[in-house]
Amino acid sequence: MVIFKRKTLPKENFPAGVVIKANPKGWMDEEKMSEWLREIYVKRPGGFFHTAPSLLIYDSMRAHITDAVKKQVKQTNSELAVIPGGLTKELQPLDIGFNRAFKARLRAAWEQWMTEGEHTFTKTGRQRRATYATICQWIVDAWADISVSTVVRAFTKAGIITELPGNSSDTDSDNDEREPGMLDAVLAKLFNSDTEEEEFDGFVDGE
Repeated sequence: MVIFKRKTLPKENFPAGVVIKANPKGWMDEEKMSEWLREIYVKRPGGFFHTAPSLLIYDSMRAHITDAVKKQVKQTNSELAVIPGGLTKELQPLDIGFNRAFKARLRAAWEQWMTEGEHTFTKTGRQRRATYATICQWIVDAWADISVSTVVRAFTKAGIITELPGNSSDTDSDNDEREPGMLDAVLAKLFNSDTEEEEFDGFVDGE
């Protein structure tokens, strides 16, 4: 799920494999969390009929732990494990294993678009920004580039699963890749729009 900082959904043809949402603040709230559970979580492989119990792990942000969300999680035959505040970097597989690499791939896609992509310009000579659909394609491609073994190692390092044969936790994960200059505040610019017509303006040097 990709949440853009807008009041309405962009009217574009988005790539398969991504669910588009809009929120005026660009945040995950209770409504969007409910939509994520309904439109994504229950549609995962083996999740639709809730035949096997599952464990859902996430941090303690307010939208994750409201009574309504907890009830909805329970209805999916899932147990909820909430990571205590301050321990996300130690217990959240995404932070441990591949968030950095994912963001690095996302920035690399933007840099390639800036240098090699086909660009159009306004009457005043200003380069038009990447479309929301283009950004989502970058996201789809960046995620597809994260290997299954990397995900398994991240869950192993977090102590959630035991080490599987052929997935040594001693092997460097994709998250060990260097990511110079990549800041969350800069990455957030991908999803923010001051107006409903605005598109992504790109990363800004020096941020």
